[in-house]
Amino acid sequence: MASIIPENYSYLKPYSGEINRKQFWENVVAQINKDTGSENAVHVKLEDLQGEEAAEAIVTHLQKQLPAFTPRLSEILYRIDIDEENTKRLKNLPDDLYFRILAEMILKREVMKVLTKGFLSDNTRL
Repeated sequence: MASIIPENYSYLKPYSGEINRKQFWENVVAQINKDTGSENAVHVKLEDLQGEEAAEAIVTHLQKQLPAFTPRLSEILYRIDIDEENTKRLKNLPDDLYFRILAEMILKREVMKVLTKGFLSDNTRL
């Protein structure tokens, strides 16, 4: 996975059609909750949010929730498919920055999962 720059959601720009839909963000939240094994790992109101605002709201909430997952964090990151080597490089960071970057890594991976599922389901219907 490419490097994460905190609060930089430029990777979302090519998907502007998708990220400006409420349903897209609901799918991302559902995927995060599924992969963390928690119904409310991310519980944000997305009604009025689109694009980077929705991404920031999800990351902020997830950042606050991640410390509670610490005992199972390796398992969760494996399920989400985040490379352990990437997370090892974060270990020496202050906790707030560590969880912030980890939350952004999780969001980026889950966004890609939702986009891929959407692409595959669209092509299956053809």
